Amino acid sequence: MLRLPARAPLVALCLALGLSGCSASAEELATEDLQARLDGVHGGFLERRAQDPAPTGEAAQESLDQYDYSVETSFHEDSITFVRTIDASAFTGGGLSYDQVDLGACLLVTVAYGSGGDLGGVTTEPVTCPAGTDLPGGRTVELESRSADVEEWEPGPSRAVCMSGELCTEGGG
Repeated sequence: MLRLPARAPLVALCLALGLSGCSASAEELATEDLQARLDGVHGGFLERRAQDPAPTGEAAQESLDQYDYSVETSFHEDSITFVRTIDASAFTGGGLSYDQVDLGACLLVTVAYGSGGDLGGVTTEPVTCPAGTDLPGGRTVELESRSADVEEWEPGPSRAVCMSGELCTEGGG
């Protein structure tokens, strides 16, 4: 018969608690995902504006928000602003230790028009949602704002479509 020291259950408990403390909570995971979504919205507006930096007013709206995802759009003399919603969900554990967190936020995306050689800029920041906005995820958390100048757009390399059996340098086949 195998005899364990009297402290073995205590050591096992401390080890289990120590290991479980290393994983992120559902709240932390959802917050990270929500921040990544803010970053994605910001990057998308930067890219679309870089591809078409000249339009202002309604032409800029059509270029920047072609799928009409914005909750509100406002036109200004030197910029256009969009209010967008984002959401994220995350879960941890399972069974009795299952935890799910749903988060959401409204973003104000300001696209400043450029002039001359200046292409303008994009600022994306969390804001209070307009009244009546159906915010996916329900709860909100603190997010970091992003701001960057629009840079001249350079198209990436074209990706060849490879058929099975052909020599492919970009994957596929």
